[in-house]
Amino acid sequence: MPTVHVFSSLGRFGSFEAIRSFVDPKYTEDGDVVPSPFMSEVQLCSFAPACVEVVWVPRACPLPELLREVSYASQWLVHVDTSLIASEAICVFAPNEPERPAGTSLHYCGGYVYDTR
Repeated sequence: MPTVHVFSSLGRFGSFEAIRSFVDPKYTEDGDVVPSPFMSEVQLCSFAPACVEVVWVPRACPLPELLREVSYASQWLVHVDTSLIASEAICVFAPNEPERPAGTSLHYCGGYVYDTR
């Protein structure tokens, strides 16, 4: 079964654009990928951008509330720590696979399985 890896933080990013610039890679003039800070931290070797969801809100809230609209949330959100408070989150879905998820400067909330059927 595929896994979603969830990362959160509280007030680290001042806007949706700021967190996206932390997550999204850059590209050289030749089209080569320059890994983003996030990709480097978690050692995300390949990047399927459609399988990474970023959530940002201006005020902190419980993490399950922040993530309620994320893909497949009804399957895995019940396992997320309800005491966590966040204003931003990154959800990395398969086929993306961070090799070192706990190596990020964000809070690694865990990996949760879900079913795409």
